[in-house]
Formats: sequence, structure tokens, C-alpha cells
Amino acid sequence: MKKKIVTSILGLTALFMIGCSDIKTVELNVLATTDIHGSLPYELSSYVKEEVEKDKNITLVDAGDFFDSSDGSSGDMEKYFRKRRKAFENNSNEYIEAPIAKEMKEVGYDAVVLGNHEFIANNKSSLDNMISDFEKQGIDVLSANTYESDRKSYVKPYTIKQVDTSEGTVNLGILGLTIKEVGEKNDFDENGNLVPAKSRELKDQYGYDGQLYMNDLVEDAKKWVKVMKEDKADIIVAVVHSGEKPKKPKNPGNRIQEIAQEVEGIDAIVAGHTHKQIEQHDYKNKSGEDVIVTQPGKHAECISKINFKLDKNKDGWEVVSKSSKITQFEKSPEVDNFGKLIYDIASIDGKKEEINLSEISSFEWDKAYKFKTSTPRDIIYNTVGYKWRNITETESEDVIQMVFMKDEKVVCYVYAYASEMGVDIDFDESDYKDNVITIYPNDNDRFKVEKGEDAFTTYLTHIKK
Repeated sequence: MKKKIVTSILGLTALFMIGCSDIKTVELNVLATTDIHGSLPYELSSYVKEEVEKDKNITLVDAGDFFDSSDGSSGDMEKYFRKRRKAFENNSNEYIEAPIAKEMKEVGYDAVVLGNHEFIANNKSSLDNMISDFEKQGIDVLSANTYESDRKSYVKPYTIKQVDTSEGTVNLGILGLTIKEVGEKNDFDENGNLVPAKSRELKDQYGYDGQLYMNDLVEDAKKWVKVMKEDKADIIVAVVHSGEKPKKPKNPGNRIQEIAQEVEGIDAIVAGHTHKQIEQHDYKNKSGEDVIVTQPGKHAECISKINFKLDKNKDGWEVVSKSSKITQFEKSPEVDNFGKLIYDIASIDGKKEEINLSEISSFEWDKAYKFKTSTPRDIIYNTVGYKWRNITETESEDVIQMVFMKDEKVVCYVYAYASEMGVDIDFDESDYKDNVITIYPNDNDRFKVEKGEDAFTTYLTHIKK
């Protein structure tokens, strides 16, 4: 009898072991940024490159407000907005390609979600063009709750990426949603006075004339998640340009918490809009399922990484664990130091006839490069030693292009119009060697000082050693 019992137990154990061996666990990773406002720094692109080397199937998404010209945006985007302003002044609707699409493709983005800034920084025509530029690069542009006046989806509501793993293909669903209140809180009246905006909804914004409108993002999330499940999505990540919680009941635009708790079928959410950093907040939906939320700050200062562990069984894929973490990037001093340098030069005492640039600079540098007008960007990158940001060529003698270095790292980058800045740094044409002048502190950094009509306008002319 004992022998039969032992045999039965061994048999059950063997069956259990066989059953367990059929379950295979794989990992799937999603990287996310938000509110980069045109900034794609070297630290971000380097990190993504390293992650791709470790996981070729990794997915990179952005939760909106990527379209902008800020301190960290590329020179090409600055040129783009200058052309846009000129076209606007001339009442022209000419097509101008948005460089940010190519720049984000180079970093490795798979999908972007429209944020409020994409709408308010464009009109319907220029937004159509921008979206076309991204689609040409193979980047999906998403916003499930944005519609044309005929009730058709304006852009893709979602995309499903087939991710190959050692145990088969996982269908990763990316759902895009946009805060309904896209407009600013204030607007200008007919007299140019700043007044509270009559409406913040897309349909009422200048340049759209009722051509587009938005639905409630929570209700549309419920609608499209069902469609995605029917479309065989194994995992759903909602990438949402909206903050976690509303500040005021009257302005309920920030509704991530509500989406997490009310919408069944979402595994993780990438939040945005409020520029906050959230490594991981945990919620449960109505079915008691775990939903994680992460928000990767602003201006590409950090990036979120969502990790899923999935088991493969006869019924398909099951998420057995999920987590998110934030990687913080070291802030480059180049933008802050640019402002310091211009202030340092503008503040030179008018009684001084000559100065050493290193002595009046409020940051440390051990080498600086001044580039000749129209120097190709590849020459600049090769001279500096690495691609620290997306730069562009100068097209005018009025533009100053300089790079200040410290220990082989860029600590200040100058790309600015002298006439607009009120500061100029001039060199003799004969000083250039292969399009560049190399300057060293207390060696060849002596300049003649000339002040303009106002106290801050300052012109520096290089003195040959």
C-alpha cells in the first residue's frame, strides 16, 4: 500500500514538473519620455542606444509636447520656427518640413502622442504637415480622442507592435490619449488685453475653426481598449498627455488616476503634461488588476523604463509582474553657461579697453572653438569629438557659433544672432584654420572691448597674439 502511495505521489510530482516546464517567462521593455519640448540631448540618445544594444526589441514612446523651440532644441528647429514666423508674416501656407521628426527617428522613437502644445503651436494646416513628417519617418502619431468634424479619427488611436521573443511574438498595444483642455487659460481680446480664455477646447482654438474636436479621454480609453483587445493586443500601455490628478474640480484635465481605476484592460500608463517625475504609482482597476503609472518629467531630464515579465501558456500571454523606474540624466551646463557668458560680456565695464575672455567668464573652460560661417556640422562634431546635441550650420555672418570645452566635454554652446543679442565676438578671417579658431585661456583669448549706445551692448574684437 505504501509503495502505491509513493508511486502516486511521484507520478503527480512528475506531472506537476512537466506542467511547470511548459510555462516560459519572457521580458518586454518600454522606454518613455514626455514634455521634451524639442530637447533631445546627447545623454538621452546615448542611453537609448545602450538599451537597444541590450534589447533590440525595446520600444520607445513619447507622451506629447515634443514640438517646440526651447533652450535645448536643435538649431534646425530654431531655423524652422524662424521660417514659420516669416511665412506667417507673409500670409503664406507654404510647406516647411519639421526637423524634429527626423531627429526623433534618429533617437529611435516608435510612437508619439499629440500633446496640447502640438495643437497650440500649430494651426490645422501646419499640424497636418507635422504629422505627415513623422509618418514619413515611420513614427506613429497617436491620439485616440481627437476627431475630425465628420467624426473620423484624426490620427491613429493606437498602434500594435509585434515584439519577437524567445517564446513567440507578443502584441504590444500603445494607446494614445490627449488632455481635452488644449488651450491656454488666458487669451488676448480685440484690444490686446490678457483676459481669461472663453474656451480651452480644441474646437474653439484659433486656427482650427471647428475642424477638429476632442472627446472625453476616459470614455474614449474604455472604447479603444476594447477595440485593441479585439485586435489581439496582449499588453496595453496607455501613453497619455495628462497629469495624474486634477488641481481643481473646475479643470479636470489631469485624469491619469481616473483612467487607471476606471478603465479595465490597461497594464501601464505613461503620464505627462504636468512636468512631474513619477517613478511608479500603483493603482487597481475595477477588476482588481494592478495598473502602474510612471511620468518621466520634462525636457528629457530623465526617461522611464517599464518592464513586463510574461508567461506563455496554452491560452496565450499572462503578465506575471510589471514595474517601472526612472533614470535621471546628468544636466549639461551648456544652456545655463550660455546665458552666463552673454551676461558676463554685456556686463564688462565700459572703461575697460581690453579683456581676457577667461577672466570675465563665470564658468571654467580650458578650450574654445569659434567656427566660420557655414561650417558643416560634421566638421564641428569631429572638432569637438562627439555629437553632444543636434546643431545646424550658420547661414549668416550675424550668427555666432562657438563651443567652450572643459575636460573634453562641452560646457557652453553659443548659437545666436549678434544683432538680436546685443553681443558680438569678432575674429579676423585670417585667424581661421580649416574653418575653426581654437582659443585657450590666458594664451590667445585677449579681446578689444567696444560698448554700444546702451550699457549692455558689447562688441569684442579678437587681438592676435
